[in-house]
Amino acid sequence: MTKRFLILIVLPFIAGTTFGQKKDIRQLVQAVVEKAVPPEFTYFHLVDSSFISRYSTIYYDPLEFKTFYKENPRFDAEAFKAANDNAKKINWNKFKIPRARINPYEKIPHYEGQFWITTLLPWSTPDSVLEEKRRHYNSPGVILKVNEQWTEAQQNEAIQKERERYASSLKPEDKKYFAISTPVFSKDRRYAIIEVQTALEGWCQVYKKVGRKWVYQVTLSHRMA
Repeated sequence: MTKRFLILIVLPFIAGTTFGQKKDIRQLVQAVVEKAVPPEFTYFHLVDSSFISRYSTIYYDPLEFKTFYKENPRFDAEAFKAANDNAKKINWNKFKIPRARINPYEKIPHYEGQFWITTLLPWSTPDSVLEEKRRHYNSPGVILKVNEQWTEAQQNEAIQKERERYASSLKPEDKKYFAISTPVFSKDRRYAIIEVQTALEGWCQVYKKVGRKWVYQVTLSHRMA
């Protein structure tokens, strides 16, 4: 009986896969997507698996969030840490997420990145080989042929032109991808903490269930590359 009692206490904190929990997660993620993804995007790229937000400290300024805590005196950000340790990864393919193109990380377009890879090929490389490499290149960067007789300035100019050509060839939707953490819910499932990441930034946010909708409340931390 003791084990069963403990499990019942812990489960409300965990983002599981029961019907009620799945509905909560789906509705929450839809609210997160509406806030994170530009409304003009007709689609967006989403990494197929959630990640576990391994935060050890919540970064926030109590003064900045004075209004939030005044209106939500029972909210305890620290209480989510232990619950987060029990979170499991979620396959987003099992959820109907509007506008999402869901794929494994290695198949997601990686135009944005904290670093840029430039691959230089010999001038004698056939165009067919060059195009084949470009089609299967998922790292943030460009591939181009260089003439061995070019000066460094000429080579750098060619690289810059290829970057501009490549950037202009992409739709805005294909220049960014998103990854969403497994949400962690409060014991009463009234609050949820969820993290969103792109290649260049990430933010950890609190949502509150108001009626049947999840409503954004406050950002606990914001990371920029």
